[in-house]
Amino acid sequence: MNGLYVKYWQNTRLDTQRGQALVLGLFLVMLLAVALIYQFGVGQVVGRKARLIHAADAAAYSGALVQARALNMQAYINLTQTAHQVAMAHLVTLGSWSLFAATQGQQLAMFNPPAHVIGMMFGAQHLAGYTASAAALGLRDMARTGGQLPRLFAEHDRIVRHVLLAASDAVHQSMQSSRDRAITQVLEQNFPQSRVTQKTLLTQDGSARQAAAHVPVRYPADRFAPVSWEVHNHLEKTYATRYKPTSGYRRFLEDVVALYDFLDVRDHVQRNSWAVRYQCPQLRHELRRRGRTVLNSSGNWQSTDTQSYHALRSNQYIGCYYREYPMGWGWIPGRAKVPGTDMPYSEKVPDNFGDIDFWRWVTQATSWDIFSGNANPLANSLAAVGKPQWEGGGLVPFYDVRDAYRRRPLGFTITVRQRFTDQPTLAISTSAETFFEPASENRRYRNEQPGMWHPFWQAHLVPNPVKKED
Repeated sequence: MNGLYVKYWQNTRLDTQRGQALVLGLFLVMLLAVALIYQFGVGQVVGRKARLIHAADAAAYSGALVQARALNMQAYINLTQTAHQVAMAHLVTLGSWSLFAATQGQQLAMFNPPAHVIGMMFGAQHLAGYTASAAALGLRDMARTGGQLPRLFAEHDRIVRHVLLAASDAVHQSMQSSRDRAITQVLEQNFPQSRVTQKTLLTQDGSARQAAAHVPVRYPADRFAPVSWEVHNHLEKTYATRYKPTSGYRRFLEDVVALYDFLDVRDHVQRNSWAVRYQCPQLRHELRRRGRTVLNSSGNWQSTDTQSYHALRSNQYIGCYYREYPMGWGWIPGRAKVPGTDMPYSEKVPDNFGDIDFWRWVTQATSWDIFSGNANPLANSLAAVGKPQWEGGGLVPFYDVRDAYRRRPLGFTITVRQRFTDQPTLAISTSAETFFEPASENRRYRNEQPGMWHPFWQAHLVPNPVKKED
């Protein structure tokens, strides 16, 4: 009897515990499902954020690269402006040389002075040069107003003043907007089915422009979630500014021109070895060649070339002096009306000195030094009388880095946001800079200062100066 009771009690206990494992299993399945859903959500957030980080980095780097290209373009424009200025210096020099050669051929034909006198006094080389000018009479037309050389000069001046200057202005004014368009385009490529808008544009001067972001309600939200971005510039003012072509720029041009021997000072004096006057035994007949290409005070190139035979004379009134016989002259004045102080001249020169002695006219009408001077004032006067007028507007302004920002990079920070319907908005901030890094070829340019005269501007990402938003 007891055995039957025990067996009945055991069967009843088993019946009451039947189904409890199922409840536990369902609970575990539910926990697993929650874990999987949570894991899926975390993975989705991480994936979206990683995608947004990569897109923001690519956009910021692209924006900095656009800035670097703009600054490099300004450097190329400045260098091109310099090349045109050097070409214009060559043209005015060719012009004065052409006039010089033509007038020398004219004097040769008039035997004023005779070629044999030059050969006897100064040797066969100078005689050959003087007689060769007979073939140069036609060069005068090349340098006259309307000739080939002034037309070429005017074309260079047009490119300098109207083409390159306009291009430089356009690059400067559009650099920030071009950068912002590049950032938007990169974000659009990374989110092709999302609407990308620039929510707030912070310009260099601090002004702002608002643009509302549209939120489309579509599924899946990740695919069509709208993207907006805003930028903060690290500098308060524009990085570059427009400079006038002042002394520093003029010195730079003069240094570049000094590289060309053709544009160098063309001064030479050949002295005859014979003793001429016992009153002045140290003096000799001289053949003076003078020539120079200069950038005048108005920013225009001008060139002068003269040569004169200075015959030593003496009389009881003034003693020993030099009687000048001009052999050749040419002056391309740019926009100058009168020669500079380094080019003595007279506006009224006698047609000939048959009616008045050379020395008497000089002492009465001029302040020339005909006793120990080294210029060709009479040839200068003839050059000033026969000067052609070449059209030119002078030097133009240029863009360069502000002095206050010379040691600072051009940086900015962008904040990119993506708005979702199923989770909070994601926001990522990233920073990039445009910086100056000289080339390292044989350590060349290593000491070059940051500026827009060498295309050494590059771009890179940098740590954010502000904390990232989560």
